[in-house]
Amino acid sequence: MAHKNAITLVVANLTICCFFSLLCSEEARGGPHLERNSAIARLKRMEASIKAVQSGRTETQLGGAVAPLIRLPTTHVVNIGIGTPPRNFRGKVDTGSDLIWFQCDPFNGSRRYTLPMFYPEDSSTYRPVPCSSSLCSALGNSTCALDCQYSHIYSGSWSTQGELSFETFTMADTSGAAHSFGGIAFGCSHIVQGDGLEEANGVVGLGRGQLSLISQIGESKFSYCLSFEYNGSPFHDIDRFSTPLLLGSAAELNGIGVQSTMVINNTVLPKLNSYYYFSVEGITLGNVSLNIPRGTFDIQSNGSGGFIIDSGTHYTVLPHAAFTAVASVLDSVLGLPRSNDSKAGLSVCYSSPYYDYIPDVNMTFHMLGADYIVEGKHNFVQYTESGPTKIGNLLCLAMLDMDEASVAGVPAVLGSFQQQDYHILYDNAKQRLSFTPTRCRSLYMSSYLQSKAPIPILGCHFLLPLLLLYFVAFSLTV
Repeated sequence: MAHKNAITLVVANLTICCFFSLLCSEEARGGPHLERNSAIARLKRMEASIKAVQSGRTETQLGGAVAPLIRLPTTHVVNIGIGTPPRNFRGKVDTGSDLIWFQCDPFNGSRRYTLPMFYPEDSSTYRPVPCSSSLCSALGNSTCALDCQYSHIYSGSWSTQGELSFETFTMADTSGAAHSFGGIAFGCSHIVQGDGLEEANGVVGLGRGQLSLISQIGESKFSYCLSFEYNGSPFHDIDRFSTPLLLGSAAELNGIGVQSTMVINNTVLPKLNSYYYFSVEGITLGNVSLNIPRGTFDIQSNGSGGFIIDSGTHYTVLPHAAFTAVASVLDSVLGLPRSNDSKAGLSVCYSSPYYDYIPDVNMTFHMLGADYIVEGKHNFVQYTESGPTKIGNLLCLAMLDMDEASVAGVPAVLGSFQQQDYHILYDNAKQRLSFTPTRCRSLYMSSYLQSKAPIPILGCHFLLPLLLLYFVAFSLTV
């Protein structure tokens, strides 16, 4: 009888371990083609927005909060509690837009997302935004019958539709306690077409407009640090494996090495001032100053152009004149043959005989009053190149040519790939962008939750063997 009980216990324990294994696994999805296509789709959306504006179409103070920011293979997401009682959802961090939206039930789409969606009927604080609300008007493209309906089209790649609603959002304050904010307007999306969401439930807009999260919580500044290192850690180990998105008074950046540049306005098309525009006077690659025509990065007389920082665009996007100047100097500096076999979907790639070779070639963006230096590891991506007659590496410039993306008039973009390992502070009150190089993985969430001492936590994959060993040993003693 004891032997039978032991066998039963072993089987039960193995079942538990298998459950933990499934819970802990996080499959890396997407890839370079998805990153490039997502960036191009985003540029298309910018192009459409600018044309629309050109054609004339158109509560509680926070005091400091912290939300876990997690790196996925192709994007960065933030965990936020939504509804009453709150449930956690992942939103893509997007400084290039204002609207906050998440997948809602009932849901229809071009593919069925495996992530959980928001169920309005499960929350006691959910209510639609009325058509008369100024927040509905702020959408710019809303339609109204009884509730405020919206449709956001991201070119031919992806789009979303739903109704604007009020809900309670929950984050941690700097003491580690839960802090709820009622009456946050967010999009309850019932239709999402395309693959733009990747590994997120929705999008958290952090632009300068009325509908962005930072505006709605009544604060003027926030900061983040996008980690370069992706470790595939499970989402429930967020205290150990995430970096902080800091909002309100929690967002500070001081000390030696901090530089700042002004956030400027688009005076021709003020409706585009949701973007964080800044001035770029030139680019240096290594020690070579690039020959880029004067005014290439300026906002043009019709309101197009300019240069923005956008966490929602993966690769930096440059106007054709600047992109070709970068490529020309790279050809000379690297001395490697160009490759036409680009598995990355990036247009400037080189065949390299070396493995694990990332050129130590820095790129400096000369901003107004500041120099933003991008290290070599954030300028290139590397892929294994193989075939019947060749074995080696494919080294690609991690940037896009605006002309090849077939868009016109959109701003140049400092993308999230080139923002990695920088602590960046957005201060809307002072209209200032500040930054300093930082190893972002050192900024664990636990460092910012003052009531919680940083406790070493074993990740699931380290815990599984220990659990199995314990259960088997325990079973044998029965």
